[in-house]
Amino acid sequence: MGKWLWSMATCALVFASAATAFQEPQKDEKKDVDLPADVAKLPFEIRDGYRRFVKRCTTCHDRKKVDEAKKSLFEWQGVVGTEAMRKGANIPMEDRHAIFLYLSYLHGTSGKPEEKEEYLAFLTKCEDCHGIGLVYKDKKPLKEWPNIIHRMAGKNQAQISPEEEKKIMGYVNRMYPDVFGVE
Repeated sequence: MGKWLWSMATCALVFASAATAFQEPQKDEKKDVDLPADVAKLPFEIRDGYRRFVKRCTTCHDRKKVDEAKKSLFEWQGVVGTEAMRKGANIPMEDRHAIFLYLSYLHGTSGKPEEKEEYLAFLTKCEDCHGIGLVYKDKKPLKEWPNIIHRMAGKNQAQISPEEEKKIMGYVNRMYPDVFGVE
């Protein structure tokens, strides 16, 4: 009787653990309550960058002025680096990339929501490893880009899903030849 009871208790524990593991994660409604509504619905990387931006940058800079600034990807990278070096800025290295992602996403593209998603996939998957200088410097014919993106997606550390591959290619197609190509 003791072994049977022990076995049943163990099975119940295993099944309860498995059921919990496969449930949809519960979204904590209060977690993003501190964010403006337009920011709260953005992907995690952008929300994280926004929080770091508010903590590190708005002590000196007005958010409205930053939101209205028209800077390119390269310019935002330079601004974040320059501002981080200012005396008393207190922007740790681990916050700089997240702030850059927020600012780049905020100003990187206008238009349809899917264009923002394509741009975010590009920023978080390509720029994250290669840096904007290398990605934009390496001009290729359009027909080569699908193979490049697919090859990068095959690298374990890239963690690029097939859906993200399509989004990145969508961004490359939209920006070709102005940014990525040779005619």
